[in-house]
Parts: sequence; structure tokens; C-alpha cells
Amino acid sequence: MIAALALTLMATALSTIPPQEGSAALLSKETFAPTQGPLGPISLIGDSVLLGSMLYSPTLSDQLAARGWGPIRIRAGGGYSTGAFPVATEARASYWIQRWRQQGWDPVDVVVNIGGNDSGFCGTNVACAHDAIMHLVNTIGPGHRIWWPKVTHHWVHLDWAANWNTALDQIATERADFFTWDWPGTMAAGGYASSDNIHLNPTDYRRRSAVMAYEITADLARGTRSGGDASLPKPAGVASELVPIEPTRIIDTRIDPPGHVPAKTVLEIDVSADIPAGTTAVAAYVSATNTGGPGYLTAYECSAGRPLASSANHLAGETRGAVAIVPVSAQGKFCLYTHADADLLVDLQAAFVPVGAGGIRFTPLATPTRLVDTRISGRHEIVEVAAPAGADAVAISVTAIGDTEPGYLVAYPCTPDIPVVATVNHLAGEVISGAAFVPVGKDGTICVRTKAPADITIDLTGTFSSGGELVFVPVTPTRMLDTRVGIGGWSPIHGQYQTVDARVAPTTAKAVSGTLTIVAPMRQGYLRAWGCGAQPPTANVTSLAGGVLANSVTTGVSADGRLCVFARAATGTLFDTTGWWVTAP
Repeated sequence: MIAALALTLMATALSTIPPQEGSAALLSKETFAPTQGPLGPISLIGDSVLLGSMLYSPTLSDQLAARGWGPIRIRAGGGYSTGAFPVATEARASYWIQRWRQQGWDPVDVVVNIGGNDSGFCGTNVACAHDAIMHLVNTIGPGHRIWWPKVTHHWVHLDWAANWNTALDQIATERADFFTWDWPGTMAAGGYASSDNIHLNPTDYRRRSAVMAYEITADLARGTRSGGDASLPKPAGVASELVPIEPTRIIDTRIDPPGHVPAKTVLEIDVSADIPAGTTAVAAYVSATNTGGPGYLTAYECSAGRPLASSANHLAGETRGAVAIVPVSAQGKFCLYTHADADLLVDLQAAFVPVGAGGIRFTPLATPTRLVDTRISGRHEIVEVAAPAGADAVAISVTAIGDTEPGYLVAYPCTPDIPVVATVNHLAGEVISGAAFVPVGKDGTICVRTKAPADITIDLTGTFSSGGELVFVPVTPTRMLDTRVGIGGWSPIHGQYQTVDARVAPTTAKAVSGTLTIVAPMRQGYLRAWGCGAQPPTANVTSLAGGVLANSVTTGVSADGRLCVFARAATGTLFDTTGWWVTAP
């Protein structure tokens, strides 16, 4: 059918004369790129502004195909309208949407670049603009996602464009399936050249096509089921209970041997002096600073060999870290690999000992709960929070909402002596999360200290006590989800506002611990992980656009061992299981 459709389109008489800036001539063109892409098919319909993006290579179709879309069908022409006004039939976008559907072409994702002509019919009447836009939205119909950029107009009619764009904003607020893009702001900020404030020269049409393809993908791309669940790892030790440890720095290669660590080096980390006898695994915040390039850290039990997993990720020059739950040898050692040259730090938070050896057990919350948000309650250098009654330790996620300086957060049992460790490292102006196992102080509280001006949030995911429900089963860190390559069943991306699920633990498990990684989000965003019930108002890992960040997660799972992950921005999403929690024997 696609081949027949391609022949039909190729047989259409198409004008390829470049539009003149400010021209009102009804020139039109339609193209069809039949190659199937992993993001699926997409339609585009537009006026003379979109026509320019079809004429100058690499075209918008080329740019979309490079990002994984296909088949791609685009039609645009001078004077094109939504179809709500009395214009020539073939200049009505609604006509082409209906005609394509009759031909069997009706993809979920539709891009509309129309409004310069219709805005002249509406002038400064917002209701008119709203109705005109909705005429085409209703023609496209339910079950579609619509991407519609704002428009510019000649300087004499800037009020017409502003009116049209106000209506687009209203509809984007009213509908979850409608996305708009601030093209006027992008045009002004990017220095795009235009003699009429509408059309562009060939060079700037090419620039616009590249930016449009990025923005379309950021808003519309979705992952799809492309395979089955990843195989679960085997237990790497016996069921264990947690022994909370006052946060303790084990190594800092800025001052400790061996000094700055070369790329692709493995350090053996000895924690034997700080853990109970019989310890099977430890929870430690592993971090890299003075990083010489982009890279990651992997913590693992040395004899098991380095797994395909990461514990923390960073870009060049960044200070990054995350909690790793890692099995230790009988001698109390584990290995830490760094992909890039860096100084390495290890801060011990907890040990795991066999059941009955004096540890405490975990009780996950049915829904993670936000305990503190200083954007509401007000900033303090030290924030003190009451732990749930009866808790000896808590599992939390702490987010730094950075201000003007880089810094770090320290989570600890409230005492006058603040430990020399870190729970979260952040840059200026950054939003970033970190997890921690924190002993509860004698007065029933935990504290978080901010080293630089920042707001913080504290989210509780569970508690530890002698009467807790669950014990921990450690495993070799194992990748259970990677939306970039289909591990765990989803690919090629984790879409904006999309929830994916993956099996991360056996059916006997009630909770899981692991590392959640956000990889190159297309916009600033975050990932939220939970046990697939009611979605909580929390965040587990956050990043600016293009960043690569990881955070440890300990949270409940569904009855079949599944974890749900929500993405606020289109991204690659990874989850590496480090162990799970089962009912105590």
C-alpha cells in the first residue's frame, strides 16, 4: 500500500518554484518519503512558510527522517488555510486531511504550520482564531497528537499574529494532545533573516527545518513495545537486613592514594573497617570530580566481573555521584570502575547483614510521599524533618534546586556534627536528585544541609525498623531497561509525558533497589519511578537538556515485579537492578 501511495504522490503535478518573500501566489508541493522509521509515520500540512522548508535541502522531511520518523507525508502551499474560511478547496488543510484519510493515510502524529492567512480573517478576535484552529483539530479528530507552531506576520499586522498565537496557547492548555512551539521567539532569538517578518532566505529555512525536527521529536516522539522483558539476574548473596551507618567517607583520591585516577581504571575499595562482620553488601555514595571527560562509574563485586551497568554518570568537568548498592567480598571489598579520568570519592551509608544478624527491615510506602519543599516552606541551611514514628532509618530521595552557585547536600541523622560526605552534588541553576539511606537521630528526625544557596525537596519512599516487612536480596547490577536499544521491551525513546514499565524483580519481590539513569533528555526534565499504582508527585532523577545523570531508587514494585517510569521530557531511560526486597522468612 505504501508503494502505491508513493507512486500516486509522485504522479501529482507539483510546483517546485521557490516562493518569493511576501508572495501571495498559490504555489504548492507534496512529497512522500516511504522509508519506515522507528518513530513511525507523520503528516505535515502548512502554508508558504512550511513550503520553504520543503524546498531547500536538507529539507524538513530529511531532518525528520534523520531523527527516526517515517513514512513522512508533507504538503504545503501559498495561501493555505485551516479550511474554516472561504478559500479555494485545494488550499484548505481540512480537505487534504480528509482526502489522505480516504486514501488510507492517517498517522497519529500531525504537524500543522498554518495561521498567517487565517489570522487575517480573524484580526484581533481570539474566539474567531480559536474556532478556526479547532475546525482543523476536529477534522484531524481524536486519537491524534497535533503539533502547531505559533506564527509571525508582517510588522503592520503583528496584532493579528499575537491574537492567533493566544488562541494556540489556549488550546494547548485545554488539550493534552496539542502542542505549540514559540516560533516567533525562536526567530527573534536566532537572528533569522526575513524581509517581511514571515518568509526566510534558503539558509535560514534550512536552520528552521533542523530546529523544527528537533522540537517536533521532543514533543511527539513515543517509545513503543519492541520486545519482551529482560532476563532477571540470579541472587548474588543471601537475604539480608540493613544496618544503617553514620555517613562515613571511605576514600577521596584528591587527598588519598592513589591520587587522580586514569580513565578505564578499576579501584578496589576496602570498607572492612567500617562494616559489621558477615556483611553481604553495602550502600555507598560513589562520585567523581575533576572529571577529564564524559563517563560513568560502575560499582561491583570484584570476582563477578564488571557488568553492563552504571552507578553514576557525568559529563566533562562535572562533579556527579549516586548511591550504589553493591555486594562485597568476604574480605569486605568491592570494585569501582571509572570510564573517564577523575578523582573518586566513596561515602558509606549502610551495610547489609544476613537475616538475624542484628539488622532492620524495610517497609516501602504504597506511594512515595513528599515531606519537604522549601520553595513553599522557605529556605534554611539545615532542614530538619520528623521521620515516621518507629522508624530507625529512612529511604529518601533529595532534590537540589540550585541557585547561583555549585554546591552539595548532606543528608544525616540530626546531630551537631555534620559529616564530611555528600548526598547530592549540584551545579548553579540546576535541578538534580539523589537517594540516601539515612539513620534516624535520637530525637526522631533527619537533617539535610545545603552547602550553597538552593531549595530542596525531600521525598520519602520507605522506612526501616526491627518490625519491618522486607529483607534484601543483592544481585550483580543488571540492566533491565534501556529505551535506546530495546532492553526491557521499549524503544527507541522514552517520550515526553510517557509512562513505560519493565520487569525489574521476581514476583516474590515487594520492592526493588537499582540505578535509574536519564540519558540526554531533549529538554530539561525528570524521571519518576514507582510500583505502577497511583502515580506519586515525586521525582527520582532530574537533568538539564542533554545531560546524563543517575540516581539510586528504592521503591515498591507491582505484584508481578514491574516498575513504572514516567518521563517529563523525551529521553533515553535506563534502569539497572541491584537487588530486590522480599518478605522476611
